[in-house]
Amino acid sequence: MIDYEQDTLNAYRTPERAANYKRFHTADWTWGRFVTCLEQRAIARELARYNWSPSDQLLDIPCGTGVLGKLLHQFPFRIVASDISAEMMAIARTEYPVSKLVSCIQADVTNTPFLRRSFECVITIGFLHRVPWEIKRNTLREIAELSNRVAIISCSVDTPLQRLKQAFLSRVKRNHLAAPCPVPIRDIIVECETNGFRVIRAFMVLPFFSAHAVLVLEK
Repeated sequence: MIDYEQDTLNAYRTPERAANYKRFHTADWTWGRFVTCLEQRAIARELARYNWSPSDQLLDIPCGTGVLGKLLHQFPFRIVASDISAEMMAIARTEYPVSKLVSCIQADVTNTPFLRRSFECVITIGFLHRVPWEIKRNTLREIAELSNRVAIISCSVDTPLQRLKQAFLSRVKRNHLAAPCPVPIRDIIVECETNGFRVIRAFMVLPFFSAHAVLVLEK
């Protein structure tokens, strides 16, 4: 069982941990980097479906080390980046387009200081798969209150096929680490709808091979 405070909330509050996180997702030849690359391509494709203006604000939360930053160079958003870890944000600052980055604000994704409905787009990736259901619900509620148009989230889904895959991998690869908190995608969809979103698209980033899913939500 994952310890939310130890393994997520307070896990990346040193420069070393923040640097290791970025290296795993953007530099090392890891499965995590491969899936992150596919996820970013999917998010860029989804963002390109909309007509955005230079006055539109996008919130990247939790922004981590700014993994999303480079793909945002191609869009006109005014960007706000936010994370609970100041050490992660220190790295993230260099990833966003300087002319479009409004601010980096330290905040808990479940309880932010931002004005309600002040963002045309909210993106939350690399987080929901790590946290228990109560934190998922609180996060989705906060996202719904902050977004006035679109939200894009990622999570890990629990299916019989994924459980079979994890059972196999745990036997052949002893150090294999699965996503700690997957849930049935239907549960996530229902929770999004409960918070006033319409689920426009929900799809797997790499069917069968990864439990990673992306959901596109609209108000």
